[in-house]
Amino acid sequence: MTNPYGNQQGYGQPPSGGMPAQQPGQFGQPPQGQPQPYGQPGQFGQQPGQFGQPYGQPGMGQPGMGQEIKDYFGWAIGCIFLFWPLAIFAIIKSNEVKSNMRMGNLPAAQEASNSTKTMCMIATIIGAIGWAITIIMIIVSIATVDTYVGTYGY
Repeated sequence: MTNPYGNQQGYGQPPSGGMPAQQPGQFGQPPQGQPQPYGQPGQFGQQPGQFGQPYGQPGMGQPGMGQEIKDYFGWAIGCIFLFWPLAIFAIIKSNEVKSNMRMGNLPAAQEASNSTKTMCMIATIIGAIGWAITIIMIIVSIATVDTYVGTYGY
């Protein structure tokens, strides 16, 4: 039976012709027309200008390189207790920040972040005013009940 791939060396046998054997400790480029071995410089993603950055290293214009965009999600959740109608829209915008960051659309993520911050600020102000009015009304009603009971003798 003949080998359809030509005359190839078996496992554990020294190289026979074609590529010169390298001595231990010597490094060099493979002969002309041969691919570079795996893990050597020049592979995909190993040098700038190739097919992206190596795994785990942020590239230019991506978050982590001084362009972290806040999503204000915690503040938006907290605004539910202050003014929930606006807080719901703030949560939706906060999620838009995250999705735009994942897609790499940084200008849209920054715009959604600014909208979230504005909505949270408005909800906080309206909520603070509402809570202050509520506390004042409770104090006034307690004082009024005490006066009403004392005047009519109930």
